[in-house]
Amino acid sequence: MPNVGDVIQGRYVLRAKLDSGAMADLYLANDLRLNRQVALKVLSPELAGDVGAVDRFRREAESAGALVHPNIVTVYDWGRVDDTAFLVMQYVAGADLRKLLRERGPLAESEALRLAADVAAALEVAHSHGIVHRDVKPRNVLVDANGTALLADFGIAAPTDERAEPEAVYATALYVSPEQAQGWPVDGRGDLYSLGAMLYELLTGQPPFRGDTPEAIARQHVHAAVVAPRRLCPQLSAATERIVLQALEKHPSRRFANAGEMRRALLGAAAQPKRSSPHPWSWTAPRRWWNWRVARPSSWTAPRSWNWAAPRSWIWVVAAAPLMLLLVVGAPRLATARQASVPRLAGQTVDAARHAAAQAGLTLELQELPTQDTPAGVIVSQDPQADAHAPAGATVHAQVSSGVTVPDITGQPCASARAAQATAGWSVKPARWRIANISEFGRIVAQDPAPGSVVPSKGQIAVQVAGPVGPC
Repeated sequence: MPNVGDVIQGRYVLRAKLDSGAMADLYLANDLRLNRQVALKVLSPELAGDVGAVDRFRREAESAGALVHPNIVTVYDWGRVDDTAFLVMQYVAGADLRKLLRERGPLAESEALRLAADVAAALEVAHSHGIVHRDVKPRNVLVDANGTALLADFGIAAPTDERAEPEAVYATALYVSPEQAQGWPVDGRGDLYSLGAMLYELLTGQPPFRGDTPEAIARQHVHAAVVAPRRLCPQLSAATERIVLQALEKHPSRRFANAGEMRRALLGAAAQPKRSSPHPWSWTAPRRWWNWRVARPSSWTAPRSWNWAAPRSWIWVVAAAPLMLLLVVGAPRLATARQASVPRLAGQTVDAARHAAAQAGLTLELQELPTQDTPAGVIVSQDPQADAHAPAGATVHAQVSSGVTVPDITGQPCASARAAQATAGWSVKPARWRIANISEFGRIVAQDPAPGSVVPSKGQIAVQVAGPVGPC
């Protein structure tokens, strides 16, 4: 291991040791060639022969080296010396967010929002280059002397079409997205989930989920509901809570569409003035307009022509009788003559239902909803019901299936889930195994499509099974 005072490759003079981790040590160094301070990350000697660890250094240099932004720690160079690898980076005089949390506890709401917005800006640049960080957490966010946040450590970053590596799944389980915890492909929205988890901790002083093991925490990210931040910190604004909860949605499609959208929401919430306690408001009764009356002469009497007791008043009653009889008897028949019989639409496709409604002289209005059994595009119910009568040209309201909802079979024994779902019309196919505790062997730990998602029709559910065990 290099010592303070050593010169790396005749260029980098080690001045002080800044930090030490499981994989590498961090030094403050002087770059003699460019006359500037840099941070030098040196791989631990015991990992020097680990091809994967060295490759991680290389990938960090390639990923971060292509990104130039004020909120990203710049990587200048990488190389090997004395059978170990090193990385040369921008030196940030400050502390990481993990240290800030230890020293100060929860941050002020506006400060936490602004720091998160800086990280979102860094992610926006990375994602625009097709790079997903996959390890957003307080320790990987540095805060300089001006209070600006810089995202560091792109060691497990990868293109959006790659699956998470095993060490990336549980290494930082406190902030891992549900899809990364399950080993599925991760895109930029996975980073937004991790940013939401980190922001949750900056605001409340604790991560969204805690547990005895990384596996237990990761399982909560997949299945458990998060406690709303304002239950822990009632003084937080509703806007800030909405941002956190949207970022922590289990399904990526319900999160922010991209880092830029999340950054704008963060800055908008940070710019909102803190509301002071509202003043008690008072209600003033309106003018007593209801007491206004129009005076009526006390001597007013109805005209004589309105007096039904007049001698000839009965003549008008006799004359109006036939007209009243016509209205009572004829009107319902006229109304029935202009009504249509409603056809049976349930079970038909949308095109067939539209045709049937048009043939009956009716208009069809559709509303989509997911179902348990009806394939997409098939009418589920209708109002009015079949064979009822409706006025010609009336609207028939029908609900059409947007698809079937995928059942949740995680946690179930693979064999029994397979048999039960086969009866229900689904096929369960083990896709790969996941090493787990012996108590979980044979149980489903992840599935694709995800539970609760909507698919056009029943089909195959690919599952990961805790193992190693035999095929279910």
